[in-house]
Amino acid sequence: MSRRGENIYKRKDGRWEGRYIESYSAEGKARYRSVYAHTYGEVKAKLRRRQPSVKRAHSGISVTDWTAHYLELHRPKIKLSTAKVYDRYLNKYIAPFFKSTALSKVSRELLQSFINSLSGLSASTVKGVFALLRESLKLACKQNYITSVWVGTELPKPKRRGAKAFTRSEQSLIENTLDIDGHPNDIGILLCLYTGLRIGEACGLKWEDIDLTGQTLTINRTVQRITLDGKSVLKEFPPKSVSSRRCIPIPSFLAELLREAKKRSNTEYILSTNGHAEDPRSFQYRYKKILKTAGVKYASAHTLRHTFSVRALESGFDIKTLSEILVHSDAVVTMKTYAHSLDEHKRTSMERLGKLRNTNDITRQNNGNNGADTAP
Repeated sequence: MSRRGENIYKRKDGRWEGRYIESYSAEGKARYRSVYAHTYGEVKAKLRRRQPSVKRAHSGISVTDWTAHYLELHRPKIKLSTAKVYDRYLNKYIAPFFKSTALSKVSRELLQSFINSLSGLSASTVKGVFALLRESLKLACKQNYITSVWVGTELPKPKRRGAKAFTRSEQSLIENTLDIDGHPNDIGILLCLYTGLRIGEACGLKWEDIDLTGQTLTINRTVQRITLDGKSVLKEFPPKSVSSRRCIPIPSFLAELLREAKKRSNTEYILSTNGHAEDPRSFQYRYKKILKTAGVKYASAHTLRHTFSVRALESGFDIKTLSEILVHSDAVVTMKTYAHSLDEHKRTSMERLGKLRNTNDITRQNNGNNGADTAP
């Protein structure tokens, strides 16, 4: 049996075999070779002599320049919006810390210090920043410039917070304030409340994505505002992931409202004030105004999606179905995110359970009275 972290095995013929990476192909695929001996120690000694030495010729390049090099290599494969996030990670966090630190000088201790320096950020942001750095270091390791110095570093554990959702009464106030006939964005708020769409997805919806007969909508794009060449521009992108391109059933009342809205529309987009896809910022401005008019305390527009999720669970959705609609990685994520938000539903359920006792008491009393009436 091999020891953990080693590629050394005892063969059926009694000998020990050790495998090592001799080189890499142009595609980055490892090429292995093996050494053999009669004992584990002999094989390990042979492996030490045959392991490729770490290259030093190019390891003088700085961590910042190497990460930028890695990013440029992968830029064609990643979404524009994602690339912009990575650029920000590199310029705002990685470059200021490492400055001109040579790639060959990186150690686990230095990486841990870098992680610790990001303590003011959320755990998810730290994870994202370090993921970019780690992947660039993996490329350097694959090309034998460094060893796997990132192994053993510790990232901060995320603090799981409950997803904020509007109460039933707050949702009612919001819906009663909407002007579906008079404002094009208001039906978008209903879409988020009753289908769980993200704001960018709602803004990217076209009439061609709606099947009013089958009462479904299909997510084919999302709209985001990003910065290009120093200018803020509105761009359309494919959905967040492959699974995000999904078909969602819509309630009958919402299908009817969409049917009426389509008659009034003169653009291909469901939400539009200028013939183009609605800007998520404009959507949020209108959303904020609706909350103020309704007298509901402000919460981010993403709360609409959370509210859909909680109402769905309260209505009897099974976790698996809800997870698929929300495009979560698995049902466990959905449960962890929303189970705590069901306090109101739990209370109602317990009260219904408590009423069983009252019902049983009445039944027993009636049976007793019936018995008394028929007694001689």
